[in-house]
Amino acid sequence: MTQITATSLATEYAAGRLSAPLRLLVETQASMRGDVAAAIAEGEVLGGALLESAAPAAMAGNAEAIALAAIEALESGAGEAAGLGSAAVDPVRAAASGSKWLDEILALPDPLRERVLESGLDWRFAAPGVRRIALMKDAGAEAELLRIEPGHGAPRHSHAGREFTLVLTGAFHDGIQRYGAGDLAAADSETTHRPIAEAGEICYALAVTDGALEFKGLIGTVQKWLG
Repeated sequence: MTQITATSLATEYAAGRLSAPLRLLVETQASMRGDVAAAIAEGEVLGGALLESAAPAAMAGNAEAIALAAIEALESGAGEAAGLGSAAVDPVRAAASGSKWLDEILALPDPLRERVLESGLDWRFAAPGVRRIALMKDAGAEAELLRIEPGHGAPRHSHAGREFTLVLTGAFHDGIQRYGAGDLAAADSETTHRPIAEAGEICYALAVTDGALEFKGLIGTVQKWLG
């Protein structure tokens, strides 16, 4: 795939060109890595300089109303980008599963920790040894927190779109490269891999996708049969 680095995503972040899930990913990585935080700061300085040198543009007559409505939506948590969209969280299920691994959740970096706690901690089965919490959807992208036990991971798969995986704790190897805490794995339709968590520490990861995973082998056959 085209090389996508942590700092290049940070530049896109500073320019305001990322979806809410990818913004969460970049903000989380910036809290873990100084080079990403520096790239954001540099991009924001450059963006500010460009704005100052640009010719002023006339505002629409309803610009103020649009801005106030956007602020109100953000403050009220409206829209898919503010949380889980139309997918309601079952409060009984969330209460039952929320206490699991709470100490591990509290050790996650901000701003991700706050988003995970706001999600209701509704853990769902993803694969043997793998649990997930859906966090947010926006602009066709979806973010989820993964908890992967050592020696476990995702079945071999490719991608209909892009997949970005930020390692928060532990490490995994996808048959191509090893990724440790703070590292970002980027994959697209040209990538086929099988991420497996290393022995030792639980691997937590923040995954952002903008297309479905396409599984290989028997699981892939079942996936196609189910449509």
